[in-house]
Amino acid sequence: MDINKRNRTELKQFFEQGDQPTEQQFGELIDAGMNQAEDGIAKIQGNPLAIQAEGESIGTQEVLDLFTSFNDDNPQWSLNLNPRVDIQEPSSSQSGLNIKDATGQSRLFIRSGQGNVGIGTLDPVSKVTIEGKNNPSLLSVIDTSQERTKILEVTKKEGVTIKGALQVDGDFMANNISSNVTLGSEGASDTRIATQKAVKTYIDTRLPKGLISMWSGKDIPSGWALCNGKDNTPDLSGKFIVGFDKDTNDYNEIGKTGGLEEVRLTEAELPPHTHTDKGHVHSITDPGHNHINSSFNRLVRQTGNDTHKGTDGRNDPGKEFDLRNSAEIKESKTGIKIISGKSNLEKTGGDQPHENRPPYYVLAYIMKL
Repeated sequence: MDINKRNRTELKQFFEQGDQPTEQQFGELIDAGMNQAEDGIAKIQGNPLAIQAEGESIGTQEVLDLFTSFNDDNPQWSLNLNPRVDIQEPSSSQSGLNIKDATGQSRLFIRSGQGNVGIGTLDPVSKVTIEGKNNPSLLSVIDTSQERTKILEVTKKEGVTIKGALQVDGDFMANNISSNVTLGSEGASDTRIATQKAVKTYIDTRLPKGLISMWSGKDIPSGWALCNGKDNTPDLSGKFIVGFDKDTNDYNEIGKTGGLEEVRLTEAELPPHTHTDKGHVHSITDPGHNHINSSFNRLVRQTGNDTHKGTDGRNDPGKEFDLRNSAEIKESKTGIKIISGKSNLEKTGGDQPHENRPPYYVLAYIMKL
């Protein structure tokens, strides 16, 4: 930057003892100082330093240039008012304070009235708007309480990265939230979040109301009820379940019940069987007998006629025998018939019911409400 002003040493030489400064030298002395009326900078007693912007009100007004060295052609940083979004278009002027760098790019802009802050933009659309082109990171929040830790970062490639917990009070909105009740079954994604309603609908359609399941826990899960006859549930306490069968009378209607824990068998329900009885035999040996002996072998009868005693020396008178009509004495059996028989079997058993259940393990039946 060309200042084109004399420095203090040069100006002092005009006023050395015995010299008579010229009009030009007095002019250079005056021009070397700041003039509050002409130079746009003033300091009124009791007020801060005031700087007046350069430029027309309808365009950008320059306020302050910051140089690393006045030998540089352009300032490193500049402050201006009402910068233009499009330099060639006066109507694009934005009312506010702007800080730009050596390239002329806006780095920080505060809009008048709304107070919106633009970082990298002259047109902030929200309280804070950040713009960047090919920037690896647009926003970082770093905690230095113990060590430098990046707890939040916003990048074009990764989006928003948060180190630690994210707490949201109120509704959470995102473009990757899906209300698809099938949960994208044909093309499930690792980057989409299902809504609460979508998840509930999905579960309800996979586990429909009225579904009965076995449960091993002590506490019934939410949305389910114990099948004890309450809450419109069937009473399955201590029950086995049999499958529906439209062709079987006992099983052709939902809700039919039957069966017994213990049963007594009737005679008709007994399987075919036999009672073996070997019985016993009464044996009598009959060798037979006859009416003969070693001296006599015939039978005779009395005639009724008298005989003279002494004829045979044995019989009394009137005891005559008919010898012509005697008969031979033969051996003969008694004719005894022996019949064997079996015992008369009596009924037995206590007529008590018997266990009718297979081995069991107890679980609870619960129903989806």
